[in-house]
Formats: sequence, C-alpha cells, structure tokens
Amino acid sequence: MYRQDPSERIAIFIDGENIHYSAKHMNMRMDYLKLCEKLRGPRQLVRATFYTLLSNQSEGKIDFVNFLKLNGFNVVTKEVKMSGEGDGQVQRSPRGNLDVDMTVDAMEMAQRLDTVIICSGDGDFVPLVRSLGRQGCRVEVCALRDMTSTDLIAHCDVYTDLDTLRGGIALDAPPQTSPRSEGGIPRNELIDYNQIEY
Repeated sequence: MYRQDPSERIAIFIDGENIHYSAKHMNMRMDYLKLCEKLRGPRQLVRATFYTLLSNQSEGKIDFVNFLKLNGFNVVTKEVKMSGEGDGQVQRSPRGNLDVDMTVDAMEMAQRLDTVIICSGDGDFVPLVRSLGRQGCRVEVCALRDMTSTDLIAHCDVYTDLDTLRGGIALDAPPQTSPRSEGGIPRNELIDYNQIEY
C-alpha cells in the first residue's frame, strides 16, 4: 500500500482558470500556498507551476501573478486574444494553448519526479495522465468533483475532491504549517495576500 515518503519528489501543476472557477463555485477565495502545502504533505516539492491567462484588463490578476512569483511559484501566462464576431460580440480564444504548455512541462519533468499532481478537472489531461503512468510516475488529481471529468478520475492513481480540503485552503483558514517550513513555499511578508483580487 502506498504511503507518502519524505524522500518522494513531487511537482504540482495548477490549471489556474479551472481551479479559480472551482473556488468561485465553492463560494470561497483560494489560498494557493495552503493548497500546495496540503497536497505536498511530507514530500519534497520540486516545483509548483501555475498556468493562467492575462488580458489588458487583468490589472488585479497581474498583482496576483506577481505575488505567486515572489512566493516560489513558477508562473506561466498567455495573453488572451480577443476576436470580434459579426454581431459585435467579442469572445476569448480557446485556452488549449495553456493545456499544451502544462502537458509539455509535466512530460519534461517526469523523469526527475516520483509523483505529479495535476490541479484540474479537465478531461483533456487524460492522455497526459496515461503517459506519466507509463513512465513510472504516480499521478494525483485535485479538482472540484462537480467540474472533473470522470475519465480523468478513472485514470489517475489518487483523486482528491477540492471541496474536502475547503477548511484548510480557504484564504482566511489558519495556516497548516509554519510559513518558513523547509521544502515548502515561503510566504513573502511584504505583500498582503488578502488585498489581492484574482
């Protein structure tokens, strides 16, 4: 039976749009530092990467991205391209490009990891989960059950419903460990996370 080992090397890949809308569905503000600490457990966190879209109207989101960078996250962003339609409506382009970035990053790191944690309920990640498994990686998925593909759950090794972590990952929840704990993501004391709007 599998038990988390302190020597185990893990990486966390967060689909920012998916998890942000999951948190809104749960009517809470997410503390991504606490989320990573909760998912990490006693294991060695090699890297936590957050993927998100930005637009020229994303001023608050840019502050949030900068906060994540200052607190140990690798952040991958793409500019939202707007396209006009004949009836005057403007729509976002598909966000598949970030899914590709996330997939490539996970595949490139796989040989140096024991476990990959994917924070997304998007069924498009099923081929990634299968491939990581064939390379010998354990794959954990964390997402809101109402917004998670059944196929994704079926193909991962461990599934965690985001809602079961609610008490420990809400922005106003008490910290689970010391913010300066070894191997964790240190919280930068110069920025008040509560003042940042995603």
